[in-house]
Amino acid sequence: MTAQATAYNVTGTGQVVTGVCTYRGLSVGSTAGAAVVVYDGTSAAGTVLASFTLGANGFQDIALPDGVRCNLGIYVSSTAAIQGHVRVG
Repeated sequence: MTAQATAYNVTGTGQVVTGVCTYRGLSVGSTAGAAVVVYDGTSAAGTVLASFTLGANGFQDIALPDGVRCNLGIYVSSTAAIQGHVRVG
């Protein structure tokens, strides 16, 4: 059985969590559309975990039941406002 995750709200570019953690996925949407990149790190210079582009009124759900171990934390970069959450175990 997969371990549970905590959902952290995201609305745009910024640090989601710091420190060692497990990235288990995300669910985000954008009214205007946005390019979104998720990093293992504390800035947009970290290791890319996910990268995608949302069209206007677009939505993306990524589920990683086993997760990806992050050494530095999780940072999200977005070119426009987004609504949703990142799941962290």
